[in-house]
Amino acid sequence: MLWGGAARDTHGPMSEANVELVKGIFAAWARGDFSSTEWADPEIEFTIPGPDLDVHRGVEAMGRAWGEWLHAFDEFRVVGEEFLDGGDRVVVRQFFRGQGKGSGIPVDEIPGGAVVTVRNGKVTRFEGHTTFEGALAAAGREG
Repeated sequence: MLWGGAARDTHGPMSEANVELVKGIFAAWARGDFSSTEWADPEIEFTIPGPDLDVHRGVEAMGRAWGEWLHAFDEFRVVGEEFLDGGDRVVVRQFFRGQGKGSGIPVDEIPGGAVVTVRNGKVTRFEGHTTFEGALAAAGREG
């Protein structure tokens, strides 16, 4: 498999550990638990899919960005559906569930994707995308 023009070992113990780390993050998010940041590098770069195109740097900035996003919803969840091993990058097919705060309008299974970069057991970059195909393209991988 070629990602970004370089061959990658996608089946080594480190890449398997990276996938397991990312699966753990999404397992908490699927329960609506966004409180842990133990998985994040202190200087993480974080982007959210949708209208917020800013790159948020650092754990505090990531928390503020998530907080603004989550404020609009009741019972918000991010569910990881598929995890593709790319060595130090894991591509995730995800969808969102929740309910609009105040409006009560349900948000059910809005699709998206993410590219999660892991180095030394910490997420150094979380790049959200509005589509799984966008995440694959950003990772240099075709669907």
